[in-house]
Amino acid sequence: MFPPRLSFVTYNLWLTERWPARAPALERFLNLIAPDVLCVQELQHETQAFLDGVLTAYDRVRDPFPGWTNEGNIYWRKAFFEEIGHGAEEVGHLEPERRLFWVRLRLKALGKTIFAATAHLTTARRYEEAETGASPRVGQLKRIADALTRLPHQGEPAFFMGDMNDPWHPQRILKQAGLLSCFAALGMQSPPTFQCYPTANIQPGEQTVTEAIDLIAANNYARAIAACVPQCYAGDIAPSDHWPVQAVYQLV
Repeated sequence: MFPPRLSFVTYNLWLTERWPARAPALERFLNLIAPDVLCVQELQHETQAFLDGVLTAYDRVRDPFPGWTNEGNIYWRKAFFEEIGHGAEEVGHLEPERRLFWVRLRLKALGKTIFAATAHLTTARRYEEAETGASPRVGQLKRIADALTRLPHQGEPAFFMGDMNDPWHPQRILKQAGLLSCFAALGMQSPPTFQCYPTANIQPGEQTVTEAIDLIAANNYARAIAACVPQCYAGDIAPSDHWPVQAVYQLV
């Protein structure tokens, strides 16, 4: 029997900026890519209702903590997985409802479990960091690395993904904890994921950026098979101001 392969996507949904104009592009992307596990950031009530309507073959974490609706959540294919447990770890976010959101899923066909987690780190564009240069993300990442070492079971494939708001420290700190980015695992350069034009609606003379800040990483119980930054439009509108990251892993 061939080892199981699973597809993962992480996507920053850009709150409700230019929504619902972006909805057709997001629906088209989800129907085309159809990941087995989807982690989202900058989720809101309106976009969660939209995802629930489009992803009828999926389930997600259902929890009274408002961060699961106002910040991030994890979706998975109901035919493949059943939830074993979930949690929301405080890792030093400056935003009150952000957490390291995680879920443990059992593969129905095998009885094997996987651990999937997502986070949205604090932006570098806050006034305090712009003035001092001090990054809160280093401390957040160290706490995340500790949690990703502590929470997965022995021998359990563990996946972490999200918007890091930083192109350098995440891969460095996560590697020290035994998690390698999907692109590094394949010997590839990380493609940029932010900003997505023209959806971000940048006007002439405004500051523009090109950053590889969205990430999927896994421990050594999963082997990266493929990774990309897929682009999808409906007309001239993309689903978000970020591009997603998609990765396929083989469980080992």
